[in-house]
Amino acid sequence: MTKHECAVVTAYTEISMLKGNDLKYLYDYLSGFIGRPVYSHEIPAVAEAYKDQIREDFLALCRDAKEADDG
Repeated sequence: MTKHECAVVTAYTEISMLKGNDLKYLYDYLSGFIGRPVYSHEIPAVAEAYKDQIREDFLALCRDAKEADDG
């Protein structure tokens, strides 16, 4: 799973899959909806306002999931 995919899952589920510097992926993902940088205190409101689009991104991840390697 990529960091961007983790950002999508985090935005959809509200369960943080990112920490530290990797949180930039969540900020970048949500900023794409509002067209400017998003601030920490805005994350819940932005996620709520764009929940339908975030849901579609989340479902696309699930539909496009690949088989695990048995390796």
